[in-house]
Amino acid sequence: MNQADPDHRPGWLARGGITLIASGLLLFVLGLWPELFGADFTPEIGVLQIFAFLLGLTGMTLGAYIYLYATRHRAKPRKLREDIGVRLMATGLVVAATNGLADVIGIGSNFGEQRPLFGPVQAWGVALGVLIIFAGVALYAQRPK
Repeated sequence: MNQADPDHRPGWLARGGITLIASGLLLFVLGLWPELFGADFTPEIGVLQIFAFLLGLTGMTLGAYIYLYATRHRAKPRKLREDIGVRLMATGLVVAATNGLADVIGIGSNFGEQRPLFGPVQAWGVALGVLIIFAGVALYAQRPK
């Protein structure tokens, strides 16, 4: 009874997850490097760009979760490792969003200036959030032996 069902086909849910990953990646790249698309309107990284790459990161994370959920055997109960992985993915998104929007929400070092600045400390914070997301995806994606 512990064997996987050979007739299990992930179907449209897995394809939707992959589509969400691809569109999130496109939005992420648009937010970080708008000059590739001819949409670079500001000399620095602006608030709209920060929102774009954070929305892209959210789409990629949600798409990865949907794909992994669709391809696992859903009749079996979830393991603690998978629950921890989902929570790490969500925590990584919160860390990335909080660090990326620190000046906008008033906890950054450049709060109150004319334009919010996406500086190196915020970039390291977003990178930390991405690493936490990767750890969560890795935990959720592990298959039983």
